[in-house]
Parts: sequence; C-alpha cells; structure tokens
Amino acid sequence: MKNNRWIFVIFLLVLGLFLALNLKNKPKNSEQSLLVNNKDEPTFLIEGFPIDKVPLYKLTKVSSNKIFVNTDPINLSNFGEENFAYYNVVFYSDASQEEFLNYYKSLFESQIVEEYDSPDMVKGVIGQYKVSAAHYGSGDTGYVQVHLKDYNDDSLNKYFLDFPDVLEVNSSLVEHEKSYGLLNQKGGEIEYTKYFTVIDSGDQNDDGADDVDEFSLLEQDFKKENQDKAEYSYDEESGTMKWNDKDFEVTLVISRDHGRIYLMLRKGMDK
Repeated sequence: MKNNRWIFVIFLLVLGLFLALNLKNKPKNSEQSLLVNNKDEPTFLIEGFPIDKVPLYKLTKVSSNKIFVNTDPINLSNFGEENFAYYNVVFYSDASQEEFLNYYKSLFESQIVEEYDSPDMVKGVIGQYKVSAAHYGSGDTGYVQVHLKDYNDDSLNKYFLDFPDVLEVNSSLVEHEKSYGLLNQKGGEIEYTKYFTVIDSGDQNDDGADDVDEFSLLEQDFKKENQDKAEYSYDEESGTMKWNDKDFEVTLVISRDHGRIYLMLRKGMDK
C-alpha cells in the first residue's frame, strides 16, 4: 500500500510538471489568427510581413497589406522619425476595440507611451520592430503598422524591382514615397504607388512673381506623353489623369494644393 501511494504521488508530480510546461508554451491568446486556412485562397499578406511576430488578432479578412518607404523630410512616422519604412495592414477583426488594443499591449516587450496618447492606438516594441495598432471603435476594422529598423534595408528592394516604368521623371520632381501592396478587392489587386514633390524654381529675377509655373509645364508634358494611350482621360478640375499601360490601370494626380504629383498603378493578381 505504501509503495502504491508513492507511485500515485510521483504520478501527480509528473502530471503537474507536464501541465505547467504546456501552459507556459501556450500562445497568449489562442484566438489570434495567422493566415487564411485554405491554401488555394490568397492571404493578401505580402511576402516578408512578420506574421509570426505580429499576429492579426481575431482576423476575419485582410483588406490590404502594403510596404511603404518614405523619405519626405516634412513627414514623420507614428514614432516621430524621419526616413522610415513600414508594413501597413488593414484587416477586419471580431475583437472589440478594448480587446484589440489590450491584445497588442500584451504582445509588447515595452510599450511606448507619449504625452498625448491617442485612445484609439497603442504603440510598442516587438522584437526588432516598432509596432502601432489602432482600432477606432465604430466598426470592425483594425490597423497595424510594423516599422523596420532601417528604411534602406536591402530586403525592401524585392518589392520594387518590377515597379512599372510609366512616368518620365524630370529634374523638377523629387520622389519622396513609394509603396507596393496587395488589395482584397475586385478578386485581388496588386498596387504600386509613388508621390513626388514638385520643386518650385521661385522668383529668379526678383520681380515678385514665380518665373515658371512648374505644374502647368508638367501637365502639358504628361498630356503629350499619355494622350494616345489606351483608355486615356483627364479631369482638369481634379487634375486626375488616367490611362492603361499593359495590364496596369494608371492614375496620375497633379495636386497643386499639396505641391505633389501622385502616381498609382493597379492590376489584377491573376494578370
């Protein structure tokens, strides 16, 4: 009887150790979602997004996933930094706003708290990444940004190797942002974007007026270059020019108000 009692005690100790190890290795929340289960369906997550480090909480559907590289000196990242690169994911989640924000706070190795924190966003560090997560409460949409350490990281080059050459860039344009992404719409689309700042030559002869209207010259050049392209159109009021280039639908916006030229290219993922 005494031997049987010791065997039972040892069994309980082994069982307790086994359960403790399993609880320790269990993910923080079993309801986090990594990928779409059906391998025949696109996930709409671009290659390289660190889904193993930054899960998409209670994911129901990815709306879009993009990589941005921004070098505009007047733009700061969510973390107050110039010259930055980040993955941006917009997705639908079954989590409430409180659940959503608390989940990402639980993932942070350290939380970044600012003097004027937004109640709709949390920020922190996960491994090598700075991460922001936002949920605005009125719907079921979550927003996650994963910032890389170096905007010049060589791993980013692969996203832009196939960026279509559809725009002749002259010396009055400075590229300040580019992006590549996947959109969960129209059966799935690939998107490339860029924006350029227009350099104002200013008043060279000191007569109190700009010597050159750079936007008018660019408008004329863009019309000349593209007016014979398939599906060409131009809306003078909005400054929006459209045409087709091979499989891509191209949209070019001449924005005087912003002092920028915006370029967007989209095509179906099946093309």
